[in-house]
Amino acid sequence: MLDLLLAEAPERAFEALSSRLPDGHPLVEKAMRLRGVLEQHRRREAELAALYETAGDLSSTRDLEAVLQSIVRRARALLHTDAAYLMLHDEERGDTFMRVTDGIRTTEFQTARLDMGAGLGGLVAKSGVPYSTADYFADPRFNHTVDDVVGLEGLIAIQGVPLTRAGRVIGVLFAANRRARPFSQEEVALLISLANHAAIAIENASLFQELHRALSELTHANSVIRENSLSVERAAALHTKLTTIVLEGGGMPDVAATVAQVLDASLAVFDPRGQQVCAAGPVTLTSDSAPDAGACPVRAAVRQACRESTARRRTHRLAVDGLPSLCVTPIVAGTDVLGVLVLARDGLDDSDVRSLERVALVTALMLLNERSLTEAEHRMRGEMLDDLLSPRMEDVDGIRRRAALMGLVLDQPVTVLVARGRTSDLRRLLVEEAASVAHQNQGIVAEHAGSTVLLLPGDTDPGARARDLSSRLSHTSGVPVTVGGAACAGGVPEVAAAYRDAARCLEVLLTLERDGQGASPADLGIYGLLFNQSGREELERFVQTQIGPLLDYDQQRHSELARTLTTYFQCDGNLARTSAALYVHVNTLYQRLDRATQLLGAGWRTGDGALQVHLALKLRQVLSAS
Repeated sequence: MLDLLLAEAPERAFEALSSRLPDGHPLVEKAMRLRGVLEQHRRREAELAALYETAGDLSSTRDLEAVLQSIVRRARALLHTDAAYLMLHDEERGDTFMRVTDGIRTTEFQTARLDMGAGLGGLVAKSGVPYSTADYFADPRFNHTVDDVVGLEGLIAIQGVPLTRAGRVIGVLFAANRRARPFSQEEVALLISLANHAAIAIENASLFQELHRALSELTHANSVIRENSLSVERAAALHTKLTTIVLEGGGMPDVAATVAQVLDASLAVFDPRGQQVCAAGPVTLTSDSAPDAGACPVRAAVRQACRESTARRRTHRLAVDGLPSLCVTPIVAGTDVLGVLVLARDGLDDSDVRSLERVALVTALMLLNERSLTEAEHRMRGEMLDDLLSPRMEDVDGIRRRAALMGLVLDQPVTVLVARGRTSDLRRLLVEEAASVAHQNQGIVAEHAGSTVLLLPGDTDPGARARDLSSRLSHTSGVPVTVGGAACAGGVPEVAAAYRDAARCLEVLLTLERDGQGASPADLGIYGLLFNQSGREELERFVQTQIGPLLDYDQQRHSELARTLTTYFQCDGNLARTSAALYVHVNTLYQRLDRATQLLGAGWRTGDGALQVHLALKLRQVLSAS
């Protein structure tokens, strides 16, 4: 028995030897089992060797046809089937077509096409799931629309597995017999492995095609560049210097200076709002004395480039009296305009335009990199700020360490500024502008609860800092931006408390319709009492004393007497203006005012009574907002 095993003898040799042993001898059964195990190992070794050879084909040849033919041939040999073939998906026609075959005899089968869902292969292509059948024609799972082609070839047992790339089915690999027999799970797994190699081969072929296409485009570009050697040298010098700037972490001023030097021109860089970021060269392209678009044609062209739709974005040439020839090109990334470049040069030609467009690409990469870094920093600061201002504030030491890594020591005096505009589309702009303030003062800025929050070292006059920040943000955004400020002597809980005071101060300013202003609690006069508990309770008692009956009446009857009186005082007691503001008839207004007199007494409309009631109504608004 051992000799037979060592000699890898056929099964009939074991049967001949077993006839010489008693029936049921255990040695025969064990020998046959051992032979089966050894046979399975040899088969698995052959499969792995085939897969290894296939992988070697993928790495050693770029001929897609040869690799696919090798995969199909090995699938047929390893699975001991009569035929093997591979079909690919045709995206334009929405079906699959025969790509490679081995062991197929008929021309009809070699040129066959399958609709999605038709036959076994169409079902695999549509579902992306392997299918096998021992007798195709007797299997009711399949749509038998191609039986004539399959019958002509004489195939009966068929298995198919999907070829997938990037999560989608691009084809099907088949193994088939001309006799009925089932396929084992090991055979299905082997065919799937070969299909994966085929998908890789197709992917590699696509990459090689893209590479060849890219090389072809580069060759064409080089031929165009060679037409003018001077342009080549200038473009190469510019490219080298711009690459150096990018690798060394240079900024926009470095780009402007380099372009101006290499092209012997003047260059100005503008942001998406049309504001000049930097400039270089002998010619001044914009004038501070004429900053509006109507008075400065260059600014008008820049703003027009920023407003253009995606389909219309292109480089423009511009003629302006008193200036050399101008070229205006947007700095574009996807659908976003990141800025605009303006080049001025006598004798501006097409090569200069192309150079400027290349500069725009490099500039876009730099700006995108800066934006990515800035957004990452904002996220880190926002997370730290969220933890700092969280009501739970679980890790005080961790917050303190994270703030220190960002350059702010929370145990020292800190000023907190909270800014907000009336519209939400300004939030990103406010954060970006506030970031420059934070950078100048070694502070940090982030967005929290819909507002821009700025933490600055020091506690010098938070009201003045709030007013300065409000003025700067309002000027930059073009709309009023309101800022509340508060300061503390240091400490993580104290900074959180200062934030709450600053946010409450902001809400009070907005409630008092003081948009575009900045203030601290000390700047709010009587409303500053809101920032300590005893003062707030005193104000609430004052409101209840002065207009309590009015508020109770509104709550019980769902009326609007408090709103009516507030509007009445805002309109300086003018009945016509008050009724128009409330959208009610003047008789309705008379009835509401009479009801208020019944509740508050006759003196509420004149003198000190009017002052007290008006103040109480204002305080009620502020108390509700804060």
